[in-house]
Amino acid sequence: MADYSKTIKIRAEHVTITQSLRPSTLLRFLQEVSIEHTEELGMPRQFTLDKGLLWVVAKQHIEILRMPRYDETIKINTWPSKTMHVLFPRTYEIFDEQGNLIVRGTAIWALIDINTRKMVNPNEHGIHIPDLSLQREFKIPLSNKIPLELENDTMMEARYSLCDLNGHVNNTCYLDIAEDKIPIDFLKSHELKLIDIKYTHEVPVGTKLPMKFGFFDHSYYFVNEAFALQLGY
Repeated sequence: MADYSKTIKIRAEHVTITQSLRPSTLLRFLQEVSIEHTEELGMPRQFTLDKGLLWVVAKQHIEILRMPRYDETIKINTWPSKTMHVLFPRTYEIFDEQGNLIVRGTAIWALIDINTRKMVNPNEHGIHIPDLSLQREFKIPLSNKIPLELENDTMMEARYSLCDLNGHVNNTCYLDIAEDKIPIDFLKSHELKLIDIKYTHEVPVGTKLPMKFGFFDHSYYFVNEAFALQLGY
């Protein structure tokens, strides 16, 4: 079987005040199954973390037909496509208890050196992830179309609580940072349909960065030198 599957029960700590799955938790679920599948394919931490290599996400594109809700049980399927030199593409599908597809997405992963923080060639480290796509097409927009007229300015701080074992803001937390800038009434009355995010570089703990954001054509956009994010509604 090419796909890796995981069943998850949506609990209270996973959802927002509207009882819908928190977007940052959605990304966390997808990243967890990615790592689990990679380990199952014979590339556990002994080949990566223990040798000073870190898995990082470079790009994610998630289309939401319906967000999972509190007390639901969902099934996540994932599979890798053909490695693109130093980039590892991966696809995701989420199904509800009736077997309906409710979320689909893609991501591009890479490996960086823990000391230099630069991307490494996986072939030089014996890292190999097979193509299990079974000729299923991999599609992801490589560039983010960020409007120029983002009128709001704010600061983003890499607080201790937002940072992970890599010493930087966990990429899933960018969605929490973004949602905290959106009016609550808007979040309560609109359903998230799209997450498109490109990560430019890490934000080490304690760092403060200026960030611009705004609403344009049914989407909120957030951008600074570390990432570019579109949340479509």
